[in-house]
Amino acid sequence: MKQRMIVMNGFRILQSHNGQGWETVGTIKKVEKGIVAGVYNLFLSKEAEANNTVYEGIILYIDKEKEIVYQKVDKEFITHKLKPFKTKPTIGKNVSIRYDNNQLNLT
Repeated sequence: MKQRMIVMNGFRILQSHNGQGWETVGTIKKVEKGIVAGVYNLFLSKEAEANNTVYEGIILYIDKEKEIVYQKVDKEFITHKLKPFKTKPTIGKNVSIRYDNNQLNLT
């Protein structure tokens, strides 16, 4: 299912596409500091490669239900599995996520 996040007027809205159009899912929440206004097409995200790769960018959203972390790296969206994180990343923070031999390190 396609999902996007809209940030405007200091709030973030999650929407899913139901085949006919976009509908808001969940509650409208205050946006975390560090995330700028815009439309973030999360459905375009790519899964992180876990072999000696570094991803630097802002944490956009954590889907607790699917256990996925969304990170914006340059103009791309990268997904990381939430489980390997020793501490939950902070939404709105610019972080570096490094994979060394399938081990995740957050700085």
